[in-house]
Amino acid sequence: MVTEAGDRRSWLVLAGLTALAAFQPLGCEQKGKGDSALGASLSALLESAGPNVIVPALADAEAKALALDEALARLEATLTAGDDPAADQLAAQEAWRAVMSSWQRVELMQLGPLGSSLTALGGEDLRDEVYSWPSVNPCRVDQVTADGSYAKDTFFTESLVNTTGLDALEHLLFAAAENVCPAQVTPNADGAWEALGPDEVARRRVDYARVLTAGVLTALDDAQARFVDDGFSKALALDDPNTPYESEQQALNAVYDALFYLELSTKDKKLATPLGLRDCGETICPDDLEHLPSGFGGPAIAANLAGFRALYTGQDGPGVDDLLVELGHGEVNDAVIAGLNDADAAVAALGDTPLAELLVNEPEKVLAAHDAVKVVTDLLKGDVATLLALQIPAEAAGDND
Repeated sequence: MVTEAGDRRSWLVLAGLTALAAFQPLGCEQKGKGDSALGASLSALLESAGPNVIVPALADAEAKALALDEALARLEATLTAGDDPAADQLAAQEAWRAVMSSWQRVELMQLGPLGSSLTALGGEDLRDEVYSWPSVNPCRVDQVTADGSYAKDTFFTESLVNTTGLDALEHLLFAAAENVCPAQVTPNADGAWEALGPDEVARRRVDYARVLTAGVLTALDDAQARFVDDGFSKALALDDPNTPYESEQQALNAVYDALFYLELSTKDKKLATPLGLRDCGETICPDDLEHLPSGFGGPAIAANLAGFRALYTGQDGPGVDDLLVELGHGEVNDAVIAGLNDADAAVAALGDTPLAELLVNEPEKVLAAHDAVKVVTDLLKGDVATLLALQIPAEAAGDND
């Protein structure tokens, strides 16, 4: 028996196959731009994504990182003078929140150099140089604080990403005075932490934080250069003969892969796992939450949704939404936008309360946020993928939730 929903799905699949036929001039066997009306719209999207979406997002993150460095310099001066650092510490934390919020938008834009070298065409892992969650190691950050190795000229070349970037900065700025390492390992087993004393620990944390902020600024500047000076924006638009993409359809799929962060990371890792819905083994798993030291988990998800919206709509330029409308499926785009609006509202309802507290006291709010995001991601891997002939990322294979 075919239900009304099933009948609609069948028509959407048929429409998607028709769309795929229309896309054939852009197929993987042909490297270059199509000349159909839809091909022109797709070309416009790919030409716009770099300069109008990704580069401005990176520039905003860099501006916020510069403000963080200035806040850290003030905190450093206060500590050196022996004055009360409380106000400057709060200012530095607020500056970190600003750059983190900006970066969480970029998380949805991991194309080319920003993407993983293992999964993205043209990927160079620049994202991990800025922010590597869920690869974090706060104990290792405390060990580096204690041994002072952050001051070495070779620190970045010798260190793993879990001791650098915005995630390590979070620990340095928000952690309690004591370190988080077990008693049987350094800097506890050898007494190094106790020997430093609270004042020296505070000073070293700020020194380390300034080193990391300089590294983040370098990585952000490099990322912008890769999209502007080195021309990855042109590669995405297939205007560079060295583009890693064989066709505009393949480049569109790279945009889709970046949007899929909302499914794999925002919905699954940031919400479903802590809620105990997957990969948990307990009723809830709050230790798997992002931004435990700062309690910034809710605002980070809000920024993810903003980044998704920016890349999906193309900001003020052409986006995936325009392709759906041109194919005659504006109702699917309307559903995506309505879902995004509902997800924004559900995440805003979390307020400023850390997700770790909400999971214990008001888990229904976190579940509502998860369910609202899921509406968008279901559309992304269902109707949007079908109608635009897109392939779901390999790392999501077999994931049917």
